[in-house]
Amino acid sequence: MSTLEVVRLSKRYGERTAVDDLSFTARQGDIIGLLGPNGAGKTTTIRLLTTILRPSGGSFAVAGISGDHPAQIRQRIGVLPESAGYPGRQTGRDYLRYAARLFGRDRRDAGAAADRLLAEVGLGERAGSRISTYSRGMRQRLGIARALINEPVVVFLDEPTLGLDPAGQREILATVELIAQQRGATVVLSTHTLTEVEQICNTVLILDHGRLRAAGSVADVLTAAGTTSLGDAFLSLTGENRP
Repeated sequence: MSTLEVVRLSKRYGERTAVDDLSFTARQGDIIGLLGPNGAGKTTTIRLLTTILRPSGGSFAVAGISGDHPAQIRQRIGVLPESAGYPGRQTGRDYLRYAARLFGRDRRDAGAAADRLLAEVGLGERAGSRISTYSRGMRQRLGIARALINEPVVVFLDEPTLGLDPAGQREILATVELIAQQRGATVVLSTHTLTEVEQICNTVLILDHGRLRAAGSVADVLTAAGTTSLGDAFLSLTGENRP
């Protein structure tokens, strides 16, 4: 089943074009690696597809719901932004319980969902601790749990491993794989780390100056660039140093 359809999507700010004629599709269980140098349009793409920004042209749909219906789309997506803020005085359980209530769950169901997700992301033992005591990696895992609270069809993760040590990065990537494999959700993973894409993504999108330079499996992108290294392919397609 197609979960995400993007057709000639564009975003312009006056004379500057942030996203230019972007088209791609995704299916249930896909993990899409969104690559590109700084300013390539990755975050703008995520903001468009999560209805934070209105497109200047083109269209998109999430689970068959047109981008013209942002309220309905927000019920079907989960988002971890690049810079997420958390209420330090709340516990992890209270934070997720409140998020669940915002999606219409009753008190008992909200509590059960919070406990289940905290356990799923490895925070079950810290559910009653204040978020101010969480490490950066723990906060990222909490943010992923928050993105899953409404059982989304598509999950958008913007630089989820940024600033984490190798162990924290591995934990986040393992969680991302579980989201796709066990939940069947589509994951759009914006990252600067090529090894993350090689490890877990079945589809790669490389953006440069808002335009799509390559799309397909890692093998497809390597073939198109005439190389055996994703780093070399990135350099060839964007003219930039490896991210």
